[in-house]
Amino acid sequence: MRKAGNPRMVYLVLMLAYEVFLNGARLCLSGIDGDGVLNAMLSYGKGKQVDHLHLSVGGLASVSKETLQWACADLRVGDELKINVIDAESVDEPTTREPAPEFDLDVQKANTRAWIKKLGWTVIENPDGA
Repeated sequence: MRKAGNPRMVYLVLMLAYEVFLNGARLCLSGIDGDGVLNAMLSYGKGKQVDHLHLSVGGLASVSKETLQWACADLRVGDELKINVIDAESVDEPTTREPAPEFDLDVQKANTRAWIKKLGWTVIENPDGA
């Protein structure tokens, strides 16, 4: 990126990134360029039918209004997980990109209608006939 006023000066724009390793092997280099959220989630669930240890690396890109996924991995006891927080010029391409439901009006309407139904309420559209 060049800054106006000094054409010989080049400014490097870095983004915060997560470099994720599992058992010494690099899983991904993830990062959000611009506004958004970057996460690495380690979750464990245990119940009658579930005993699950899982890693998910993803985020939300506010500008493109997308949810992004770089890595998903099932883990087990003894696995070594390492996350380096670094500045990076570029990152790996996400394995998945999907429209973020929080920005999708149709999804918001469907969720609202589901809650209305669950609560036993009724939707009255255009009560004035407009």
